[in-house]
Amino acid sequence: MPSLLRTIFATLTASLAVSAKHVPSTANVSVSVLHTFDYPSWLENLAIRSNGEILTTRLDTPILYQVNHLTGTPVEVATWNGSVWAGALGIAEGKTDKFYVILAAPFQDGTFLKTGGVNSIFEVDLNTFELSADGSEVEQNATVRHVTDIPEADFLNGMAALDDEHIYVADVYSGTVYLVDVETGNYTLAVDDPLLKWSVAGDTPPTYLGSNGLKLHGGYLYWSNTAGGFLGRIKVGTDGLPIGEASVAVTGVPRADDFQFRSDGTLFVAQNQWDTLSVSYPVPKCNASVPGVTVAGSNTSTLLAGVTSPKFGRTSKDSNRLYLSTSGGLALPINGSVTVAGTISYIDIDF
Repeated sequence: MPSLLRTIFATLTASLAVSAKHVPSTANVSVSVLHTFDYPSWLENLAIRSNGEILTTRLDTPILYQVNHLTGTPVEVATWNGSVWAGALGIAEGKTDKFYVILAAPFQDGTFLKTGGVNSIFEVDLNTFELSADGSEVEQNATVRHVTDIPEADFLNGMAALDDEHIYVADVYSGTVYLVDVETGNYTLAVDDPLLKWSVAGDTPPTYLGSNGLKLHGGYLYWSNTAGGFLGRIKVGTDGLPIGEASVAVTGVPRADDFQFRSDGTLFVAQNQWDTLSVSYPVPKCNASVPGVTVAGSNTSTLLAGVTSPKFGRTSKDSNRLYLSTSGGLALPINGSVTVAGTISYIDIDF
């Protein structure tokens, strides 16, 4: 089939797939708060343990929390030196209950430009982590290990696991993705493509943040481009390196941050500085773009103020529950002036 016809066919297929899906209006989606943190608080990323408990990182201070998925009770899992690292960002699981966390070098408020130091990656092994019977106190600490520093990185943000021993990390300013061996600490520049750069949004972008969230799905590495308002993807091999050309998978998601795939391929996108959650239905193994559609939140409401990351529950009782971390609108206040405390919230997805 000629290239042009393939493109037209792929686009029509994507459009029909989207139109066949039922997407509820924001009025029909209920957002519930599981826990509200102190003010101000910027919850940046989420991971869910196999036992159902929620892990969340804080960007405004280098702390990793666990939040009980039933009661909302938070406990500190790990803290780092705040004079060395400004905050905690991306998190991903390798082997069971071994999580990897990005620690940000000191940066300038508002711009996130690094002012010194280095971005680092740590392992947090929760196999040694134990709480009291009521879940309110830590009785045995997690085992924390330094994995590596990436001195040349400007601002590491998103993270995704390739396998038990390798993770991807995205530099949101340089628009690059590194592949890190978590056993040795060695790393390599894995993906460097124009679709990762903030500059795709033009000379005066809405923000200077490019590649942000990362996910591996169906043999493709996906990323959000915050400035561009889209999600890109590229096929990767078993070695984690790219195959072929990158393409835009999802459009119409301004200020896209982290995102999450459901098992059927449905994609949920957190739009931090847009205060909304969108849904999209990317077409597997197809270079056509599909739009995102807002299902919750508004940039004039504090309901999902600064929503940063969505993750589905992992137990039989909450597998359709989408947990959401929020930053309280600290990056871009609601209506120019309103900020609130960060939360762990959730939506029960029935579509």
